[in-house]
Amino acid sequence: MGVLPAFRLLRPRSVSEAVGWLNYDRLAYAGGTELLLAMREGLLRPTHLVDLKGIEGLGSVEESSGEVTIGALVTHTQAADHPIVGARLPGLAGVLQRVGNPRVRATGTLAGNLCFAEPRSDVAAALIAQEGEVEIASPQGRRRMAVRDFVVGPYSTALEPGELLTRIHVPIRPDVRFVYVKHQTAERPALGVALSVNSHVSVVVGAVGLSPQAFEVGSLSALDVAEVAARVEVVPDLTGSEEYKRHLVEVYLRRAIGRLERGE
Repeated sequence: MGVLPAFRLLRPRSVSEAVGWLNYDRLAYAGGTELLLAMREGLLRPTHLVDLKGIEGLGSVEESSGEVTIGALVTHTQAADHPIVGARLPGLAGVLQRVGNPRVRATGTLAGNLCFAEPRSDVAAALIAQEGEVEIASPQGRRRMAVRDFVVGPYSTALEPGELLTRIHVPIRPDVRFVYVKHQTAERPALGVALSVNSHVSVVVGAVGLSPQAFEVGSLSALDVAEVAARVEVVPDLTGSEEYKRHLVEVYLRRAIGRLERGE
């Protein structure tokens, strides 16, 4: 692994100050688990890192207006262990407890995970299935958008230069049943399947293609596992061939349905 290229560190004290500094060459820095690795590999060479850790309020988890709000500085471990997340979003807490390894969970943030848009993200798949949204700040103001629209492709998001993801919003829906299962051979999953059941069924398949893929049907009984496995876009790689990955999708989707039916 290479050494970090030279850069300067900026320490804003507010969101408005941070977005005033951000551009193509000045990148936001929180946990840095993905960012610093990409820099060491020479994939990114920013002139400045804008360190968000001094901005008050971005490290909070709050409940209001029927949703849980998770700040941009909240790590996977902090969110998984937070009483609000555990009580209101137990399925998400369970996903976060199994992200990466202990170092990644303790250092990496949910917001950073989404912004990096790694194709094998557990977090993105889970939040899409739970109809999560992101809050984005820019010099022009703030806007919210669905996570499924925020992640636009591999390592690509809807963030524009000068914009900053400040918070993640997840609706509280006590009547929703949610399960996430994954096949993992290393730190990143080779397949992740999120299944959410309410008035309709949301299926999100991650890690087998270039980005999480969402499917919806009217009911669990109408969910055709073989059809989803056939329709999902698959990229063969070292974790398996196209045929093998489609087989995994079908197997793990059946497991997810079984867990829901057993009330697990």
